[in-house]
Amino acid sequence: MLKLNLGCGSHTPTSWTNVDYAMGAKLAKLPVFSTINKIFKIVNLDWPDQIVIHDLRQKFPWNDNSVDVLYSSHTLEHLSKRQGNHFLKECHRVLKPNGIIRIVVPDLKTIVDKYIQGEIPAEEFLHELNVSYESSRDGALKSKLAPFIRFPHKCMYDTSALLRIMSEIGFKVASKKGLESEIDDVDIIEQPSRTVDAVIVEGRKLPDDTPKSSETRQSVSVANH
Repeated sequence: MLKLNLGCGSHTPTSWTNVDYAMGAKLAKLPVFSTINKIFKIVNLDWPDQIVIHDLRQKFPWNDNSVDVLYSSHTLEHLSKRQGNHFLKECHRVLKPNGIIRIVVPDLKTIVDKYIQGEIPAEEFLHELNVSYESSRDGALKSKLAPFIRFPHKCMYDTSALLRIMSEIGFKVASKKGLESEIDDVDIIEQPSRTVDAVIVEGRKLPDDTPKSSETRQSVSVANH
């Protein structure tokens, strides 16, 4: 069974094929990097060296209808709207008919609601949206490296938007809660802390002979995150 963890970061369960394109994942392939990173702290994560390196903005290297399960947490929002649409279409292409897809992204509505309610001050709003390369904690070296090692958010989603977009691509989808899933080992792949204030959409790729009406494609079960 082929299960893809796209945009895995440093979370790499051995039963999954873990894929990323971050600079840290690339550098982890270099034998001397871990030693250098301990001194200069270029990246904060301890990147495993067995990650499959692939630019998820490009065509996926897997064949049509070859993947059983596809999971992606806090990755889609780092792609532009166009890139994100391409990413989801590639997910649809490689997933087997009736294969499972599960996407987790930050919930734009939650962030906006907190701002409106005064929980997030205006000057911190963009920081909460994570749309900048900059961090006040960066030293001189990390400030220069930031555009290469950081990937700010480029497109944000709420539940209704992600349900609609994935439905239009050809998935039958529903909103889910953390660890609520048809994926057998979801407790291994999903980190509970990453599901807080998040949109979680899970579904299946419709077989080619299934009518793609909106009623067939989308099953909306709105959950409060």
